[in-house]
Order: sequence, then C-alpha cells, then structure tokens
Amino acid sequence: MRVLLAAIFMIAASLPAAGQGKFIGVDDDPSIGDANAKVLIIEFGDYQCPSCRMFWREVEPRLKKDYVDTGKVKLVFRDFPIVQIHPEATLAAMAVDCAGDQNKYWQMHDKVFREQDKRGDTLVRFKATDLKKWAKDISLDTAAFNECLDSARYRDEVAKDKADGDDVGIPGTPMFFVNGRVVGGAQPYPVFKKIIEEELKK
Repeated sequence: MRVLLAAIFMIAASLPAAGQGKFIGVDDDPSIGDANAKVLIIEFGDYQCPSCRMFWREVEPRLKKDYVDTGKVKLVFRDFPIVQIHPEATLAAMAVDCAGDQNKYWQMHDKVFREQDKRGDTLVRFKATDLKKWAKDISLDTAAFNECLDSARYRDEVAKDKADGDDVGIPGTPMFFVNGRVVGGAQPYPVFKKIIEEELKK
C-alpha cells in the first residue's frame, strides 16, 4: 500500500500467463494474526462480491479459530474492487480504510459484509449513506469518518491494491495466496486447511 514491501512471495501457479513469475507482497496492509506466523494468507477481495462474502461468512471464522487465533496464520486483506460489476466496491473499500483511522478496520470490514448478508446472497447495492450509518452503528466518530469518506482519502490506496492485483493477472475475486500458493475463488474450508497444514510442516 503506502510503504516498502515487508514480505514478498513468488506466485507459483494457477494465474493467467501474465501473472506467472510475478511477485505479490504486503506492506502496511490490514492484517490479523501473529506477525511472525509461519503461514501468510493474502486475500484480494471485493466488498460487493457475493463470493467474497460467502468466504467471509463460511470459511474465515474457521480459519480465525483454528489458525489465526492460535498464532499459526497471519491473514492480510487487499482490495480488488471490480467496479464494472460491483459499482460500490471502491466506496466500500475506502469506507473500511477510513474506519481503520479509528482502529476499527476489521469491525467495519465485518459490518459491510454482515449488512449485505441481511439483504440476500446475491449482489447487494448500497450507498454512502448506508456506509455512514454502519459506521455509526460500530461507534465510530462519525464526523471524522464522514470527512474521510467524502474526501475519498483512500482512493489512491485502494487503486494501488487493485493495480498490484492487475499486475499479477488476478482474474476475479476472491483470490488468495497462501505462502505464495494460489487459491482461486471461495473454496471450502478443507481446501485451505489442507494447504495450511502442508505449509506448517515445511
């Protein structure tokens, strides 16, 4: 995002030819888990993507319980808004970054997905007014949040994540890199568990 890469991983397989041999990295991207965890999972996600929301709902809680909370996995989220089909995705990504200014990145991350989940399993439309209400719901300083969102403070930050994903040929979301191993789509928990266990044994 804004500072020098702190970790880089070679993409080994599964991306289009344009992505082969490229590097994907993290710097000050939002993360949860032990900074020194043996396994690093980088997710490129879109806040308006139904499959990303399915991963958040069905897989992420189990990953947190079994691996993140136990210090085995560090999970990083990077933005990959596909605005051609998800017109509010960039706005939502900026909103979550604005919440991060008040140390509530992950609370807003969860809130954006949770509120959409209440409205159905497919594409959900929302507005800046919805995001501002959700920010109030999680007890953010609404004046500071609204100023951040209205000024598009994090537009370049979100665009940088998207450009990094484009550079390695990411075709859609969600896309994951597990110690550099590519996992495309909202795969079921056993798929992630198998790869994580293999990486932990190395």
